[in-house]
Amino acid sequence: MGKTFAISSAKTFAISSAPLEEIIFGVSFLTALGLLKLPFEEIGGNPVPTFIFKDRPFFFHAFLLCLNFAFTGAVITIYLRLGYPKVARHCRRLAIASIATAGAILVWLAVP
Repeated sequence: MGKTFAISSAKTFAISSAPLEEIIFGVSFLTALGLLKLPFEEIGGNPVPTFIFKDRPFFFHAFLLCLNFAFTGAVITIYLRLGYPKVARHCRRLAIASIATAGAILVWLAVP
């Protein structure tokens, strides 16, 4: 009966925490793919999208870095959530903080 409870709680843990990591994974992946379709201009030798980051390469690079951390944290969380839940929890926090920061950067630039 103890084993059934452990399996049951592991399934409950996987079901209750899986959607957020998978959403962050999907959003960050699709955003990165979407960035490739935007028109770019060269600023200081670096391509910067003209859509929202025009003349703001620092914010674009910060956005990319946050997107990268969100993607990496989500992938590591998905991979480790059953075997190493404590490590997965920290990676999940990294993913959540990074995607929130990336969203904050977009809001900061979009609101005049």
